[in-house]
Amino acid sequence: MVGGLGAPAGWLSGAMLAVAALAAAGAAAPLSKPLQRLTILLTGVGMGSGLSPATLHSLARYPSSLAALALAVAAMTAASYATLMRARGFSRETAFYSAVPGALSYVFVTASGSGADLARVAVIQVFRIFVLMAIVPLVARLGVGASNLRFAADPLWATATLVALAAIAGAALERGGVANGGLYAAIAVSAIAHGTGWAPGRLSPGLQIAAQALVGAWVGSRFIGFDWRLLRQLLSAAATSFLAAFATAAAFSGLVVGLTGVSFAEALAAFAPGGLEAMTMMAFALGLDPLFVGAHHIARFLFISATLPWVARRLAAP
Repeated sequence: MVGGLGAPAGWLSGAMLAVAALAAAGAAAPLSKPLQRLTILLTGVGMGSGLSPATLHSLARYPSSLAALALAVAAMTAASYATLMRARGFSRETAFYSAVPGALSYVFVTASGSGADLARVAVIQVFRIFVLMAIVPLVARLGVGASNLRFAADPLWATATLVALAAIAGAALERGGVANGGLYAAIAVSAIAHGTGWAPGRLSPGLQIAAQALVGAWVGSRFIGFDWRLLRQLLSAAATSFLAAFATAAAFSGLVVGLTGVSFAEALAAFAPGGLEAMTMMAFALGLDPLFVGAHHIARFLFISATLPWVARRLAAP
């Protein structure tokens, strides 16, 4: 649909819009567990494919951009929190959990033990992801454009082998209590295969389209049971909160361009306050480096996971 019109990341946004529309009509079902698992594994294999022998030298640019990312996460949260605190009906807890840029499932779990209004948190968070997936490709293409790099494609047997190995390793990690073990295993297996030259390129175009569609459908399925009336009430707060976070991400992206020499499109996809799977697949669609983008979103998740409980306790203190 959207992909056929030549829109940036069209398969991703098209699937998201289609499933969201079905959800609004009460005709959508959640993505099945096997499809969710396949989406995670394909995303991880795709991220690890960025570690080729030719790109190993680029790892030197990561420390400075990761340090900037930590500051950006704090700044995005603060900017979004400040706008929500001026909106009617937002307590400190509700504004804070709504403002955290990403790690959606973890935020919901943590927020459930506080006095936050979870319905408002859900509306603000899901709205941000939805709009982000529509805006990032357009901004990346306007003047500062994506790199449009072209890569060799892995043969299907190689990708199938990596997915199978990642599934086995991921299951072992998760049995050992490692959260997101499937994703980490897929990244590691793929990075080793591509870094040693065993696998020559990236996901094939057909698999990239399939992965983008799966991720888009997964994001769209978040609108199943969504409170559309509450969204109408909170539209102004959701929009201003998003703009505050996105403008902050764009400012830090410009800083990282100067520090590392990456394209603005790569920096923006890496710093955007959105989901890991969506931004990684968007990197593929825009011809960006999925390892750079994915590594920063994993780092953002880890940073949020490590700091959220501490900040929440400080916020709840009288």
